[in-house]
Amino acid sequence: MSQKTLAYVSAYQYYALTQAKTARERTQFLTTFKRVLEERIPEDIEVKIKKIEFRVDDRISIQLIGNNTDELKFVASLFKELTGEIMNANNIPKNKPIVGQLTSVGKIGFGLFLDVGIEGPSKEVLIPLFRLRQQLVNGEKKSTAQIIELYGFMDHMTVEIEITKITYEKKGKPMIEGEFSDRFLKFLHLKVHDRHEIIFTTGASRQMVKKTIAKRGHSVDIVQIDRIGPLETAVICKPGTTAAGIIAHIGQFIPHCRMSIFKPARVSAFWKQISNEK
Repeated sequence: MSQKTLAYVSAYQYYALTQAKTARERTQFLTTFKRVLEERIPEDIEVKIKKIEFRVDDRISIQLIGNNTDELKFVASLFKELTGEIMNANNIPKNKPIVGQLTSVGKIGFGLFLDVGIEGPSKEVLIPLFRLRQQLVNGEKKSTAQIIELYGFMDHMTVEIEITKITYEKKGKPMIEGEFSDRFLKFLHLKVHDRHEIIFTTGASRQMVKKTIAKRGHSVDIVQIDRIGPLETAVICKPGTTAAGIIAHIGQFIPHCRMSIFKPARVSAFWKQISNEK
């Protein structure tokens, strides 16, 4: 039986937080990226990654090989839950969950931008401020900066959204708006009710974050480390452990990593306050 292949390009784009990555670091990333994806392949499915490489824009081209077309499509769908997939600007799906990364966080006041891999032409998605208010602060007139601080959003953080509106300028360039998906909002709500402080990290692999926490003697203070992207994690602190305290102890030992804090108690108190006011 001749083997079949399936290829796609990730929306996920390799990035450097502080300096250009060396050839060795880029190779190490691809090795890590491949391992992360391979962990998602079910044991009873005979699909392998045949090739994985950078495009010139640092998005990642992935080619799968296997005997069964349906299995190839299934594995690709599992991968895309983490990596997303590039799409043409003239064929953007509406009301369908799409994985992307936050960009330019805190640099504009009218919302949040995301890179979800739109090409031809390249275009980012805007979650406008009014939508952020509707979804995250019950319509309260909070600024973008206040919402960012409340939820710990930062550049390169992996999130899931849905496209809600597409309009076109006179030259045909699309203007695209979106909102957080129900699944991502449920994730935030669950984390609020769990009451554990969370450290969101970008720029370092889950293995590196876990190793650094262990070396600094803080493994006992952590419940688990969830992977939310190839170089993005959510470090779940144990009850009574403060995220700020952990960052103070480990931050200098992973200088190419960025961290933000999600405090469930602060979000819960905010929700309670606006509920009482209404």
